[in-house]
Amino acid sequence: MSGPRVSIVMPVYNAGDTIAEAIESCLRQSMESFELVMVLDGCTDRSGEIVRSYKDPRIRVCELQHQGVAPAATEAILASRTDFIARMDADDISHPERLSSQYRFLSESSTFSAVSGQVHLLNPLGEGMQRYVDWVNGLQDAGDIARERFVECPVIQPSLMMRRSSFEEVNGYREVAWAEDHDLFLRMLERGMRIGKVDEVVLSWRDSADRLTRTHPAYSEEQVWRMKAHHLAREPKVSSNGVAICGAGPIGKRLARLLQEEGAAVHGFFEVNPRRVGEEIGGVPVVGPAEFGRRWRDSVLLSAVGVEGGRTRVRELAEGEGYTEGLDFWCCC
Repeated sequence: MSGPRVSIVMPVYNAGDTIAEAIESCLRQSMESFELVMVLDGCTDRSGEIVRSYKDPRIRVCELQHQGVAPAATEAILASRTDFIARMDADDISHPERLSSQYRFLSESSTFSAVSGQVHLLNPLGEGMQRYVDWVNGLQDAGDIARERFVECPVIQPSLMMRRSSFEEVNGYREVAWAEDHDLFLRMLERGMRIGKVDEVVLSWRDSADRLTRTHPAYSEEQVWRMKAHHLAREPKVSSNGVAICGAGPIGKRLARLLQEEGAAVHGFFEVNPRRVGEEIGGVPVVGPAEFGRRWRDSVLLSAVGVEGGRTRVRELAEGEGYTEGLDFWCCC
């Protein structure tokens, strides 16, 4: 009898209210050749009791003292036995065709390192999370995901299936002060890895007041921007030629400060507000739209305009001046 084709890896921490539904969604997969590797991350509720009540031979359980989601996920991946890793969280629901569609995609597309899919948001709290999910769902292919990497996290982690070899090539999850999933995807994309997408809905993603994206310091606005600056500074052309930033408001100022802390040169700001034109911010000049596309032309252009429609407008202007997004131009919000 051959072994499983896919490993579903699921870190579990105090998920007693949702873990049964998450497990059941895995066991209902149309593709039966998988293992479900669950790591109980120091649970103090009924999660362990519920997990152990399942006797399906495809389920394997490990236990840790509480370490957090990234170490627990890493432990699950280390314990897994296949070349294809499907991430899953203990409060989400995988749709029945998820494994089969994503496994087929990667099996037939050797140039792709990972694949996501469409996501349905459960119990949205406010409009912000729904806007984010709609934005992620609007990224149709690997090109979109790569291009938008610095806007927000372009992949919802528990919707992902990846090759073990790709995960290992970038040394897996890192201990960082910001979100471990976005950090992983940025390192994969930096290596030129392609993250694809299937058309089907693969996951129902549960929103809640206590989810990590709402409560953990790693997801704070400051840490999100520190992560963006860190990875932007690693881009070869940013390192060699520095940047010019569209937008001298609070977002642009913060990005400039953090880039400078990472050792990247910030040559100037482009700004439409006439009150700011002619000023200096931390010794960096602010110029008006008439100089856009001419001044600092060898620098990488970064869009940091947070107003509605700002990203689209800067993209149009940059394209008109011959910038190539993903090479010498990035949108950052």
